[in-house]
Amino acid sequence: MNTLKKYFLLVAISAASFSFAQESSETADNGSATLDANYCLALDATTEVQMNYAADASDLGWTSAAHAKKMCGFYSNNLVTYKSDYENNQMLVIIHTDRTRGEKDVIWWNDYLLSLCK
Repeated sequence: MNTLKKYFLLVAISAASFSFAQESSETADNGSATLDANYCLALDATTEVQMNYAADASDLGWTSAAHAKKMCGFYSNNLVTYKSDYENNQMLVIIHTDRTRGEKDVIWWNDYLLSLCK
């Protein structure tokens, strides 16, 4: 029975460390993106597509962290996830490159993101 407890403890610690590593990778090495007051996002076209981007959100008029989270939820979809960083006045963006048919370049992604603004 003691071995079983150790096994479960090992599994729990492994799961927790995996979760932490996954979250920290979301905020590490962000690419650059621009965002306007209508949540229209444009990725830096001078680099290859990255999974994570950060954009200045100072023009979005967020009134609280809850308001920022709510607004980001309105614009997230299957291919792109918007996350607010209210304290740093930034929008963190996750591009889900694994959810498209074939590999898409930054031009395709910028066209797609522009289509969401119309």
